[in-house]
Amino acid sequence: MPSLTQVQKQADELSTEDRQGLLAYLIHSLPSPPLGADDHEVMRREAEMDSGEVQAISHEQFLAEVGRGL
Repeated sequence: MPSLTQVQKQADELSTEDRQGLLAYLIHSLPSPPLGADDHEVMRREAEMDSGEVQAISHEQFLAEVGRGL
């Protein structure tokens, strides 16, 4: 099996169109990222809120704080 360095050198020799095709292939071959928090993350966050370690904020407050006010 070729090393990553060897594959990178070979990829550098490809045309732009072939590199784009290789990129699309590689991206589609990766597993999809999770669409949201998993059960463990949800339980951890709930425990933080229940303990008072963090406080919940409204959706409107969240949007305002990330600069996406309604």
